[in-house]
Amino acid sequence: MSDKIRGFRGKSIAQVQADCFRRDLPKAGGVFSYRSAGLHSPAGTVVLFQFRARIIASAVLLRDEKFTSPRAGRRGRLHLDVGSIRTFEPLDLAGMRQIWPGIRPFGHVKQVLNPTLYGKFRRRLKQRRQ
Repeated sequence: MSDKIRGFRGKSIAQVQADCFRRDLPKAGGVFSYRSAGLHSPAGTVVLFQFRARIIASAVLLRDEKFTSPRAGRRGRLHLDVGSIRTFEPLDLAGMRQIWPGIRPFGHVKQVLNPTLYGKFRRRLKQRRQ
């Protein structure tokens, strides 16, 4: 997610967490439309969302629905488990490297992280006050 995209411009991390992850995504049944590329991940994969170079939310992937041709500027949508959506105090690259030392810098990049370290990641998170 980028603060250069309409709908995210000028928003703080707290606003994106509140608007997108605690209101809009649950209201949409966990459907998150994407503009370019989806994921090549199996159901059950934990998806981490970043905004302004911080990890700000997570959710469990149910499936990736890729469109055969774009619809309203979207190439597909992720179906996420609504009950798994979590927001937390933002975690920067340095914090992520304490868990996954080889993680690449944030940006428009998808990364596969060692799932055996996910428990360590979860223990480090502080829930965002609603």
